[in-house]
Formats: sequence, structure tokens, C-alpha cells
Amino acid sequence: MEYIGIDLSQEYVDADLPGGVVQLAQTPAGHAALLAALPAGAVCVLEATGPYGLRLLAALHQAGQPVCVVNPLQVRRFAQSQLRRSKTDRTDAQLLSQFGRVFTPALHQPSPLWLTQLQQRQALLDLLKGQRAALRNHQHALRQSPWPDPVSTKALEAELARLEQQLTALEKSLADDAQAQCGADYQRLQTIPGVGPRIALSLLLAGPGLRAFAGWRQAVAYAGLCPRHYESGSSVRGKPRLSKLGDGRLRRLLYVGAWSASRANPACAALYERLLARGKAKPQALCAVAARLLRQAWALLAHERDFDPNFHLALAS
Repeated sequence: MEYIGIDLSQEYVDADLPGGVVQLAQTPAGHAALLAALPAGAVCVLEATGPYGLRLLAALHQAGQPVCVVNPLQVRRFAQSQLRRSKTDRTDAQLLSQFGRVFTPALHQPSPLWLTQLQQRQALLDLLKGQRAALRNHQHALRQSPWPDPVSTKALEAELARLEQQLTALEKSLADDAQAQCGADYQRLQTIPGVGPRIALSLLLAGPGLRAFAGWRQAVAYAGLCPRHYESGSSVRGKPRLSKLGDGRLRRLLYVGAWSASRANPACAALYERLLARGKAKPQALCAVAARLLRQAWALLAHERDFDPNFHLALAS
């Protein structure tokens, strides 16, 4: 199987074709020229480098062209293992071809349109919430002044009111569309004590979707909730820590949900108390509970069942 590395930038794509690296424009015409130049049966290898590759990826999928989307960190570490001393668009394309031949990454499967659009809406919602927090902080600082500027005060109040309306509309549309697309899963996840509407929605929109993960371990790794061990020989004994290689937003939400799950969710409460009895700190125990929540969520969707608070007791008996 022949792998064709493609390096992406805003203006151009550099493709490592059999005749050499060719630079083409990031336009529909450039994408069409690339598709025409690809050898039969070739697999394209792209890095997941933000929005610049989305249009090309869509064009490849529409043409039925096999494509792999690989983690840039893996490619960077691979380049370091090869002791590469130079980095250009041309050499990056060649590196991606070599990476594909060595590791034969899995083919990329396109996400459903509804999932992509809801993820975009969720990202916009988070961005606007950050802007609201910044404006509220500025408003608070302005109020501490003995002579607050009336023009600034009025503008801040108007902008905050506009943002509140926009956030309310976005949150409602996001919840309504999630209910329309995966209403049964949305309701099923909320039967888990510690998982509310916001966490349930984030689980459904995580990566390729919670259902798409092959197992709960993959889902936990995606959220960065799996432990990372650091040991070597007899002298290096680092404490296990969270990998934190994954979706930080989902990890933070699950950690918040772990607070209530450690009290209301029987399996999570038992795990929490057991870890505290072993001398673990509360944040460590809560991270383990967050991972357990994600494991429960994946299991409910995989087995098409609602939450059973006594299920862990049946397993232990």
C-alpha cells in the first residue's frame, strides 16, 4: 500500500507524490488536481492541524479516497526518533509518507454532519461564555472605581445583555438538536447520578461521539483521565499522574460531576471511600470517580440500558 503524505497550510498543500513533492493551492481546483494526481489505491496521510485541512479532508472523503488523520504529537516524536535536523513543508510531507508506511494508521471515518455542526456550536458557546466572564470581571473592576465612566458602564451592560440572549438561544438550540438526534442516549446518560444535561451533551459530542469509541478504555484515554506511570530502574519512582492528553473541557466537566457522584452514585461512592481509606488525596479519588463516570456512560450506551444503582453489587456477588 502506498502512502501519500500531505502537509497543510492556509494557502497551500504539499503532497509527496511518486514523482516528488508537489505544491498545490488550497482551493477546490487545487484539491481536484491533487485527486487527479494520486496513484490508484494510495492512502493519504494528514495531520490533525486545526481548520486548514477540513476542506481537503471533505474533498477526499467525497471522492472516496482513503485517508488517515494522525496525531501531530506522534509525528513530531517520530521525526525526533529519526534525528531530523530540518523542517520544511516539503520534508514534512515526506515525513508523513514515511510515518504511514511504518505505522499503517487506521483510516479516518467522517463524522455525521449533525455531530460536526453541534460540536461547532458547542465550541462557539464556550467561547462566548469566556467573553461573558471577561466582561463581568471588567464590569466588577469598573464598579470599584470612585468615578466609573458612565459610557463604559452603559456599553458593558448592553453587551452583557446581548450576550445573555445569545447564550440562552444557543444553549436551547444545542439541547433541542441533541434531543432530536440522539434523544434516547441523551436521556439515558442523565440517569447516571452525577451526570446532568451539560455533561451528557459533552459526552455525546466527545470526539467521534461516545458510541464510536471501541471500548471504555479508549474513552477514558480520550478525556485524559488514565494514569501515567513514570518509573525507571531502581531509582526513578515518580508518582502516577493523570496523562491529561485529551479533551480538557470534558475532563473538567467530569471532575465537577464526580463531586456529586461520590455521594449519590453507589459504585462511585464505594470507589471514592475505598481510595480515601488507602490514603489517596481527595483530588486523586475524584479523578478516579470521573473516570468511573465515563466508564459507566460508555457502558450504558454500549449495552442499551439505563443506570442500575445495584449493578456493581451484582458483579461483586
